[in-house]
Amino acid sequence: MRARLTQSASLSLFCGLVGCGAAAPSFDLADAPESDAAMAPDLARQPDSTDTPDAAHPADAALAWSMYTIDVGSHVARTDFASTDRPIEFLTAIAGRDYELRLNPSAAYVLTSPTEPNDQLDWNKLPGFSDCATLDLATNGAMFGWRWRPDRTPPVLELSAYANNDDQHLSTAPLVSLDLADLMSDEPLRYRVWADGPVYHFSVHGQVRTRAIDVDASLPRQCPTFDIHAWKWASSLYFGGTSTAPSQVTAHVAERAFVP
Repeated sequence: MRARLTQSASLSLFCGLVGCGAAAPSFDLADAPESDAAMAPDLARQPDSTDTPDAAHPADAALAWSMYTIDVGSHVARTDFASTDRPIEFLTAIAGRDYELRLNPSAAYVLTSPTEPNDQLDWNKLPGFSDCATLDLATNGAMFGWRWRPDRTPPVLELSAYANNDDQHLSTAPLVSLDLADLMSDEPLRYRVWADGPVYHFSVHGQVRTRAIDVDASLPRQCPTFDIHAWKWASSLYFGGTSTAPSQVTAHVAERAFVP
C-alpha cells in the first residue's frame, strides 16, 4: 500500500497554493478548488497491485481496508491507502463521514511524561471534518473522541461524541467502552458523524465479541444555517490533546461515501 502526505504537510501545500494567512483559520468558499486533484494533481494515487482484501475479515471483502499509523512523538497519522479515494482526507465537499474502524491493543497507551498532568484524560480523535468555513477542526468541527483509561478496573478505551464550537470543546459521556480483550478481537465498528442544521449527529454500530453496540448522540453546531455540503477539511486518526503519542498506534479503516 502507498502512503500519502500527512494532513499537516498537505495543509501547508494548500496554504501555499491558495493562501491561508498566518493563522490559517478559514478560507473563502468561492475560491475553493473543485477537487483534491484540482488542488494538487500530484497527490493523485492509484492502488498498488499488491492490494488485496483483508483475509482476516472475508465478510468485508468489498471494503478497502487502509491503515492509519501514528508514530511515537506524533499527533497525526500517516495513511497507507488501499483505495484510490478512501479514506477521505484533506479538502473535500462532504456532509459527513461513514466508516468502519478496527482498533487494536496499540490504542492502550500510557503517558509517562505528559505535557500537562491530566493529558491521559484528553480526548484523541477519530476521523471527522471541519465546519463553518474553517479549516481547523479545533475551531469548528465534528469527530469521535477516544482515550485509554488505565485508571479504570479493568482499564478501558472510551469512545465519545466530540465537537468544537468556536474553540469550545464539547463531548458527551462515553458512548462505548472497550477493554483489552475487545481490542484484541480486532472487530470493526461502524462510525457515522454528520452535520444537520443546528446539530451534529453521531452513531456507533456493530458487534464486539458477543456484545451488540448500537448508540447515537448529538451535539450543537455553531453555524446552523451554513451549507452542510460546503468544503471541509477531512481529518484522519489523531493523537491529542496536548501530548503526542508515547507509543505507536495503528488502526484499520474502510470508508463509504456518506449518505444521510
